[in-house]
Amino acid sequence: MSLEKLTRRPVRTVHPTSTVTEAAREMVEFSVGAVVVTSPHDNSPLGIITDRDLVVLLAEGGDPRKATIEGLVRAPIRTASVKETLHDVTRKMHHYGVRRIPIVDEEGRLVGIVSLDDVLLLLGQEMADLAGTIEAEIVQEAAAMATRAKLKREGF
Repeated sequence: MSLEKLTRRPVRTVHPTSTVTEAAREMVEFSVGAVVVTSPHDNSPLGIITDRDLVVLLAEGGDPRKATIEGLVRAPIRTASVKETLHDVTRKMHHYGVRRIPIVDEEGRLVGIVSLDDVLLLLGQEMADLAGTIEAEIVQEAAAMATRAKLKREGF
């Protein structure tokens, strides 16, 4: 499957000079668990901040109103090209131990994001579709068997 269909847009972003409070507000306002830190010059991803990062900052006594994103962001960021496949992205998630992968275009600019939740929802839908196919085949086979049995009883 192409990443075009699975990639969420728009991505919630912040700049390195944003405060942690600004990032948290962005997450709350748009009900997302992460924001991508982007370069103000070319929209290339520099890092990602998750809700878990915010909890760690608070647990360590940090002040989210004063702490900036650049002090919190971990490098290097793991990205995937929009031309990669879903399989490529899930392998990267597994290899790097991440739940979200920003998707970039050929120039390295942020175009979307794929999360583990997105992948699991897609796989669940595909499994439901496959189960529906099997169920339909069972119903059709039962109907065909009933028709054959009826014809046999009637001497055909």
